[in-house]
Amino acid sequence: MHEKAEYTIHEVSKMTGLSTHTLRYYEKEQLIKYVSRDQNGYRKYVSDHIEWIEFLKIIKKTNMPLEKIKLFGDLLEKGDSTLCEREQMLLAHHEQVLDEMESIEKCLIHINQKLQRYRRKIDNLSNSEQ
Repeated sequence: MHEKAEYTIHEVSKMTGLSTHTLRYYEKEQLIKYVSRDQNGYRKYVSDHIEWIEFLKIIKKTNMPLEKIKLFGDLLEKGDSTLCEREQMLLAHHEQVLDEMESIEKCLIHINQKLQRYRRKIDNLSNSEQ
């Protein structure tokens, strides 16, 4: 039987791109749980932690509040009995992300229009100087 690979906080930081400060904060806030310690008190992460941290990074980028991420993690911890609830959470979040994307698309349209106006003015200035 193989032992699970263990990683230090610095290794996890390099693997995930999160600072050690952020990893400690997530642990303090119970977003990352069950991090064991070695005989010297150093944190020891396993692959399950890495997988969860990668999910945290993705879901956080989509602006899910930390409180909801924590709730999702708590539900995940309870196992398959919470599958429907977790699915509903992600479906609701999915809709919010789609709404945000639509809003950002509209903003980009306005930015592009402004850039086109600037380009026309710059071109006109260049042509009038010749």
